[in-house]
Parts: sequence; structure tokens; C-alpha cells
Amino acid sequence: MKKISLMVLVTLLAIATTQAQDLKGKNGQPILPEAGDIGLGVNVIPFFNWFGNSFNGSTNNTYAGSNKFFSMFGNSVIMGKYMLTESTAIRANFGFNFSSTSDNRMVFDDASTDPLAMVTDTRISAFGSYTLAGGYEMRRGSGRIQGYFGGDVILSLTENTNKYSYGNGYAATNAVPTSYNFNGNVNTDGSRQILTQGNNTFGLGIRPFIGVEYFVAPKMSIGAEFGYTIRYVHTFRSMSVDEYYESSTSTVVNRETIQAARNTVSGTVDNFNGAVFVLFYF
Repeated sequence: MKKISLMVLVTLLAIATTQAQDLKGKNGQPILPEAGDIGLGVNVIPFFNWFGNSFNGSTNNTYAGSNKFFSMFGNSVIMGKYMLTESTAIRANFGFNFSSTSDNRMVFDDASTDPLAMVTDTRISAFGSYTLAGGYEMRRGSGRIQGYFGGDVILSLTENTNKYSYGNGYAATNAVPTSYNFNGNVNTDGSRQILTQGNNTFGLGIRPFIGVEYFVAPKMSIGAEFGYTIRYVHTFRSMSVDEYYESSTSTVVNRETIQAARNTVSGTVDNFNGAVFVLFYF
């Protein structure tokens, strides 16, 4: 992706030096956005990832690591701008990535004498990552190519939950029921997880940025940008709830394990594969 983004920038610069700076379309419409125009666009890095993978059936083309602007905004990014003047704008970006999956596994039925009788254990996993950024942008340039710079304020939220249900229950005659081990949810002492909540975070950051847009048609641009993010992240306390059979009381007991919250401050630079975008103004 570094090569792709760098090629975009080089191409924009080459076009700018070889084409006349005609600021009107064929029908006389303005090429550049004007005061009051709204711009809407998307980050097209996911398309590059899909396109690369379409020629590669065995290896994923990693397009954004944990320190990239794009990764911070999730797998889908909507970009918006409102032009205050021809050279200034306010902007907002919204990134989101969420999923909910149900994993069902068959295990032997402890209550049946039929060796083929089965029951179902289920894990339901829910994940969400949401980021909202708002900022101010200043622009320079008198032709189709426009450089810009400014800063964003970023808010982020992530959530991660796993819930488990089991087909075989606890009993005096079955203190260690047959259970499917999804990923460490069954403990060696016979207890098993029924709920985990962890790595839920809230983040607040600032991001100076710089970028370039080239207007390929009236009020339609392609561009690239990168920046540097300083971010404070609060990780909420994590919790795990286990169940086990207590023989002394002949009851099923729930046990909670809680890990304290923590705070971190980090600074990361998103390099030239931070964002490659297409924007439309109207």
C-alpha cells in the first residue's frame, strides 16, 4: 500500500505539471469546490485490498496495520466536508466495523445412553469499533491540484463480548459435564465461562494531517493524506464470569473475575497508505 499511495501522489504531481490549469469544465461549470459546497467521499483502500486478493487466493494483502489512519477508522470510512470558503473547510469522518457471529458445536449428550445422541454448545461473539473525527482544513493551490492541511479531533469506542451456552448441565452425578472448548472457555477445574467482556476502550485524540487532492472532473477529486495522531485511550475493566458445580451445596455457582481499568497515551504516524480517497462535491 505504501507503493500504491506514493504512486497516487506522484501521478497527481505529474498531471499537475503536464496539464493546463483549466478551472472550468467543458460546459463552463467550476472545477474546484466553492463556499457552501458539501463534499462526500470514501476511503478506497478496501478496494485495493479486494483487488489484490482477487489475484491471490492464499495470502491476504495487508493494507493497514494497527498504526495506520485507516485502521483507526475501521474497515469502512465515510468522509465529509463543508466548504466555508474556497480555501477553508470543516470536515467529519466516520469509521465503523462491527460483527456478531454465532458458533455452534455438537458434543455428546451426557444424559443419554445413546452414543450417537448429541447436544449443542454455542458461543455468540459481538464486536464493534466506531470512530468519529471532526476537524478544520485549510487549502492552497490555484489549479486542479490542491494541497491541504489542518487538524482533527478523534473520538473512538470499541466493544468486545463473548457469551456461552452449553447443552450439558451440571448435576451431582455430572460435576464435570462434557463441553466444547472454543478457545480456553473450559477450565481444568471443571468450571466453564459463560460470559467474557474485555478490551472495551474509549479513545480521544488529535491528529494534524496533510494531503493533496487532484480534481479529475468538475467537483470530483482523488487524493491521499497522512498525519500524526496523539491519542489517550481508556480501557474499561474486563470481566469474566465462570460457572461451576459446588458439591457442598449441590448448586451451580457463578464466579466473577475482574481486571482493573487502565489508561494509555500513544503517538503514531500514519504513513502514505493512511488514506487514498475519492470525493464528490455538490
